[in-house]
Amino acid sequence: MKELDANIITQINAQGRKPVALIELYLGGVTLRYAANIDNIIFPYSGGNTYTAKAIDIGDVSQTLEGQIGKVTVKLDNTAKDMFAYVNNNVFQGKKLVIKRVFLDSNNHAPTASTEYIEIFSGTMDQPREISRNWVTVSACEGTPMPTRMIQDMYEKQCQHAFGDAQCNKDGYADLAALTASGTADSGTTNTLVDSILTQADDYWNYGAVEITKSGTTYKRKVKSFVASTDTITFDLALPVVVDATCTFQVWKGCPKSLDACQANNAYAASSDNKNNFGGCIHIGMWRED
Repeated sequence: MKELDANIITQINAQGRKPVALIELYLGGVTLRYAANIDNIIFPYSGGNTYTAKAIDIGDVSQTLEGQIGKVTVKLDNTAKDMFAYVNNNVFQGKKLVIKRVFLDSNNHAPTASTEYIEIFSGTMDQPREISRNWVTVSACEGTPMPTRMIQDMYEKQCQHAFGDAQCNKDGYADLAALTASGTADSGTTNTLVDSILTQADDYWNYGAVEITKSGTTYKRKVKSFVASTDTITFDLALPVVVDATCTFQVWKGCPKSLDACQANNAYAASSDNKNNFGGCIHIGMWRED
């Protein structure tokens, strides 16, 4: 029996390894990197960017009859409500979306060379057209999308306002003092910031935003959680650098955009009753058939 050439065997083994799709959304001040995988992926594996594990549904790349323009639809998991803040604070339309495929080795590691990927798609995005508690859907095409006019306030329970803006506190009901804090970090990791000036109650900075500056480069992240006993903020996405005493930071408060937070004295929301300014639709109910 004739054996296969070693190069062919190498290629077969490579193709047999698990393929993983990497999604990159370039939103100007922040770049979101996600992996359609159960674990985070570092690519390139040695010192590369962290792609956060996320449930992702990628539609087929469609083309016009002539084949000049391709279009793809990507659904990003939003069950943790992390995508709401990015949609609220960033313009997606006209920004770049890139989809790459990499093959993991037997240790579930991505390739070590930055060139070892297959580019499936690269194009410019429209504004997200489905924004729900489960998914955020983004479409992109290999060209410049046409401007669209649409209602920006979706009919849903979640509040549409940015915490602390004129609409959030239009009538001045809420005490929105101490919306931000800044300083030089005491310590941290790629996922956390620790600083002794963060003396607020547990969850005070939850749902907010944080900027970390190190060696002249600023990284923007959302706050996943805040623990008062350790003065620790945890980011929603890992940084490509470690937070240490050379880093400066600024953090802004956020809220979960729920009516409960708007009317209650929660640590992570308004400290006074602000429900008259709630931007969601509180009377949406569950569909039922008798």
